[in-house]
Amino acid sequence: MKSPTCKSTVHLFQKEMYFWTFGTIMAVLLSWMTMIYLNSWRLLLTILALPALLVLMCLKWYPESARYYLVSDQYEKAVEVLQEVAKINGTELPTGRLVRVVAEEKRGRLKKLLSKEYWMATLLLWYLGWATYLVVYGASFITPIIIQAGFLGRVENNNQTSGNETESASDVVPCVEFTQENFIDLLWMSCAELPGLLIFTFIAEKWSRKMTLSISCIINGILLLLLLLRTYKSVILIILFAIRGFMVAISRLVFIISLEIYPTTFRSVGLAYHLLFGELAGFVAPYVAQVLVYDQPEAAIGVLSGSIILAGIAAAFLPFETKGVYMKEVAK
Repeated sequence: MKSPTCKSTVHLFQKEMYFWTFGTIMAVLLSWMTMIYLNSWRLLLTILALPALLVLMCLKWYPESARYYLVSDQYEKAVEVLQEVAKINGTELPTGRLVRVVAEEKRGRLKKLLSKEYWMATLLLWYLGWATYLVVYGASFITPIIIQAGFLGRVENNNQTSGNETESASDVVPCVEFTQENFIDLLWMSCAELPGLLIFTFIAEKWSRKMTLSISCIINGILLLLLLLRTYKSVILIILFAIRGFMVAISRLVFIISLEIYPTTFRSVGLAYHLLFGELAGFVAPYVAQVLVYDQPEAAIGVLSGSIILAGIAAAFLPFETKGVYMKEVAK
């Protein structure tokens, strides 16, 4: 699906982000109800899979992109899509004929991302995608740990083994069922995304994209370091609340910059590689935020904090400012 090529991109994406957040909150509520009253994680996964199944069933009726039809030499289908869109919106197409696309060069090639004009932006965006997803996943993984323990630190193990005995996984990483109080903490922690989105909605079109992203990343890195404090649980939860709020805004802003920085001819490739590096971070995050954090919490938080602070520095060096700039159709 192609995004709009004007300022409405940001407005549409902002609305989509709220639905994502409401979905997260709904997932927590379903987990609470299912695990507390039915105690069946299999049933929970089945319920959570139903919306995705519904989407797959509805894809048949989802309209294809007119641009896709146009660039793939399906002119008549492109016109039909535009006519249908005009009909739904109660208007008519402009006078004239839709211009056919002449394929002078191959589209969607990786080398375009690394061309003279875009190589620096591409490398910085790859790192930004990796760092933001690492911290988003990391913050999600450490949230249950903090909710249950009240802090990040080494877990004292009284069941020490000796000799050739093998230590069980449950001794290294304790598995404790969530209580009703834990689910309440997790619910309002997930609600932290809403203030982050509200702030993002306000500043997205008011301030510089680069400076907003840079400052937000650095502040979030400092907040992550504060998780190592040994203080009241309520203080740590407030810090974690702020981290979750910042990270949802940061991740969405990085995605929007990735949308706006590339021209239409290879925007989809740029987004694909941005998401690829984000998913690679998803492989690393569990080792940092679920394994290393138990034995070396300082090292785990140092990795997360250092990554996002470096992302803030990288954001300041992005070669393009996309605020208020219309999305380009082709590269220069």
